[in-house]
Amino acid sequence: MRKKVFIAGLLCLGMPLLSLSQQKQKVKETVKDEEAMNILRSGLDQDPKFLWKIVQDESQKICSKYTSREAMPAREIQKVIELESKNIKYPQWGIFWGDWREGKKIVENARGGRYATYGFSDRPIDKGGNCYACHLIEKGVPGGTMGPSLTAYGKRYGITKENMDSPESLEKIKIVYSILYNAWALYPCSSMPRFGYHGNLSPEDVMNVVAFLLHPESPVNK
Repeated sequence: MRKKVFIAGLLCLGMPLLSLSQQKQKVKETVKDEEAMNILRSGLDQDPKFLWKIVQDESQKICSKYTSREAMPAREIQKVIELESKNIKYPQWGIFWGDWREGKKIVENARGGRYATYGFSDRPIDKGGNCYACHLIEKGVPGGTMGPSLTAYGKRYGITKENMDSPESLEKIKIVYSILYNAWALYPCSSMPRFGYHGNLSPEDVMNVVAFLLHPESPVNK
């Protein structure tokens, strides 16, 4: 009886009963881009140096038009790949083996890339990737499953002490570097942060993380 009265009350108030899909469609029709941006701006510190964080680059604008990568036309996917490939910067002295111990520190650090005024600057204070939030990496260490497992990553790539300096292995290092520096160049609109593109990690930092994932002596590959 209460349910009938409640529904009748809604009807009397002129509130139509919509299905969930209809409600979503209604929101999509009524919420404009500028309205959404205003909501985002209202939640940020008003210091102008922070406002760039809600300005989409060209790739983000393309990705935002679709509900998933599977829903994107091939031409749009290719466009994002072309745009983001241009944004990859390699170390000035080329591809090399970084320090896996330093890479381990970055992988384990969840504090990198913080942008706020409550005690932090507008640049990352700590270099951190928070990689365990999304990946299983070192055997026996808890991690997330949002991204693929990286356990024994170097072994799976076939990198050993004997061939680690071969042209083939250096090419594999370059591929993994590209993924870490700017994942969108290989996986458009991925949930993975574009660490190098946004300046959270330097080319040298990325090389160290690559070494942690691929080096035969790294605990990842034990």
